[in-house]
Amino acid sequence: MNLRKQIDDSYWGMLAAAHLPGEQYTEPVGDPGLFGPGSAVWYVHGDVSGVLGGVSGLLLGTLNEPVTHGTNQHSNYLQDPIRRLGFTSSFVSGMSYAATPVAEKLAGIVRTMHKRVHGTMPDGRPYSATSSADIIWTGITQSAQAAKAHQRYHPKPLDGKGLDEYFAQYAVVSEMLGATDVPKSRADVADYFAMMRPRLTVSEETLEAIGFLRGPVGGDATTRYSTQVISRVATDLLPSWAKRLLGLSPRTPVGPLAARAAGYALTRTLRFGVHQRIVEEAHARVGVPYTRP
Repeated sequence: MNLRKQIDDSYWGMLAAAHLPGEQYTEPVGDPGLFGPGSAVWYVHGDVSGVLGGVSGLLLGTLNEPVTHGTNQHSNYLQDPIRRLGFTSSFVSGMSYAATPVAEKLAGIVRTMHKRVHGTMPDGRPYSATSSADIIWTGITQSAQAAKAHQRYHPKPLDGKGLDEYFAQYAVVSEMLGATDVPKSRADVADYFAMMRPRLTVSEETLEAIGFLRGPVGGDATTRYSTQVISRVATDLLPSWAKRLLGLSPRTPVGPLAARAAGYALTRTLRFGVHQRIVEEAHARVGVPYTRP
């Protein structure tokens, strides 16, 4: 087996371990989907740096304690994290690149799943995956960290206007899940985090989730090593205020420097080996040539 195939198999073994029903990228022919070629979402999500942003978004998301509690109560990610990652990847990829009717179907599936996720925390606070506030938190933590990873590790990152376009487009996904008044620009996202920061807490449950997300997962040594590197790079992408809140601020500059060196090496390696078949199929569906970054 050649090196490129090994890298490709390992990458898709993590991200495509499970799929939502109906996920596909070839039909209907000519349908550009929610965003289409040339969009900020297609550009940002078409690069392997998005994986680092996705994991970093999960880490940041744990700071909203009701959302974390709801996830723990209604998810088996601790028992089968690779499968859960597969479903999350399936949703994000489908909303990004699938044709419009497929994206609408996937959004409907997730909305139905969200209806089962509700309850009350031990301290009396309610949680609900259908609430606009919780949908916005999940969407913004993911999009903000994807944008951060894109800026740091993409060879040709979007400028400020392009990032505003990215946030405006990602907001469409949150709206299709039932959210309203979703932040749609860099300024909106900054204001949103300034508003949310006093509400964020670190509980024992949060620390357990962080510990799990920062540890190695997978059944083989290669996957476990890869996920460990990804988690360290993803941690480095967190905002400084989130690192301080979680007690993850480095004591010396060596930690961030090592993490960023690992991030550059990892993204270069993945670009060399990963076959972006989803992106290629979406481009072929609309008759637009695909060029690797």
